Amino acid sequence: MTQSYDNCFVCGAANPIGLKLVFRYDESGHAHSEVILAEHFEGYPQVIHGGILSTLLDEVMAKAVIHSGKIAFTAKLQVSYRRPVKPDVKLRLEGWITEAKSRTIKTAARVYDSEGSFAEAEAVFIVAKS
Repeated sequence: MTQSYDNCFVCGAANPIGLKLVFRYDESGHAHSEVILAEHFEGYPQVIHGGILSTLLDEVMAKAVIHSGKIAFTAKLQVSYRRPVKPDVKLRLEGWITEAKSRTIKTAARVYDSEGSFAEAEAVFIVAKS
């Protein structure tokens, strides 16, 4: 399932201040993307703000949910930060569904590079009522 959210901060092509990430999906339904964040996303000097990483994790999990054919909203998000991210580093994102019930979907995600994870997350999404 492909859907466009033109004003989304992370993936919206029409958002003038957005990241404009493009997502792809593997055969198991995992969502993937890549991004290089500039220094204007820093919190501390030479460290990308944790809220930006949290946003990326939330989005890649949401994309896995949407790809499964559901529209759902984040109800709970738990992030574990493993190591700082410097600006101008190529980051890989991966998100996937770990459990799906009728209205509750559990997900997991990671932001990583060839050396390992920068941050990992688990979330609970609630499927929107029709």
